[in-house]
Amino acid sequence: MKAPDYYQPIMPYLIVKNAENFIEFLKAVFDAEIKLVVPRADGTVMHAEAVIDKGTIMFANANADYPSFPAGMFIFSPRAISFYDQAIAYGAKSIQEPDLREYGLNAGFEDKWGNMWWVTVPAVD
Repeated sequence: MKAPDYYQPIMPYLIVKNAENFIEFLKAVFDAEIKLVVPRADGTVMHAEAVIDKGTIMFANANADYPSFPAGMFIFSPRAISFYDQAIAYGAKSIQEPDLREYGLNAGFEDKWGNMWWVTVPAVD
């Protein structure tokens, strides 16, 4: 079986509580395209894949064998400040308001699962 064309050499794999709500967060904040959702027998998410811009995130619902744990994510996108604004509107906690750095306009937030997201609009020469 050939790997999907949206796979990259390295992709983060997040374990979150209530992956169904995490899907809604990804769609609302990042306009993510949900490529795959594989349910367990009990209906929870065993495996899911989402694409944000051209980057892929894999994730699953936490359970007794795989507890949730926070991760740090970095997204380099022209839409980064829109992501930040949408995340704050969705209830995320601001870590850093948008600030111009030498590498671009950067902001950070923490989602309700404890994941930290750093989003940057690339600098233009």
